[in-house]
Amino acid sequence: MRKRIYLAAVIGCMALVNQPVNAQNDLAMSNRRGGTSIVISSRPDFIDLPDQGFSISVGSPYDIISYDNRYYLYQNGGWYYSSDYRGPWTYTKKSRLPDRIRQHRIEDIRRYRDVEYRKHDYRDNRNNMDRRRDDNRR
Repeated sequence: MRKRIYLAAVIGCMALVNQPVNAQNDLAMSNRRGGTSIVISSRPDFIDLPDQGFSISVGSPYDIISYDNRYYLYQNGGWYYSSDYRGPWTYTKKSRLPDRIRQHRIEDIRRYRDVEYRKHDYRDNRNNMDRRRDDNRR
């Protein structure tokens, strides 16, 4: 009888410990009273969009805009802002975004980013920087 109780307890503990991990662990979101807390663990790379007057994250699954010493994050149809890429993030209405950002749809901003990225081939430059870093470590 004790073995069965012990076995049931072990299986129960294993089930609690073996919860699936969020694959996107660089952005943690938790609901709190009145808002969402967003945490980004590493600084995203940004690409400058000179015609729009701001920069947007590249190589990240999240749309983060850098403009006028602030960061604006678009997530699940809502906008958030922060003075630091690590947060704290505060929800804001689209009507309260800076004009330079508000005048563009998020789909257009993504397209501008992709065009600018291909124009300058940032991927090759980044790979070269990574290779140099690896060479310096040896």
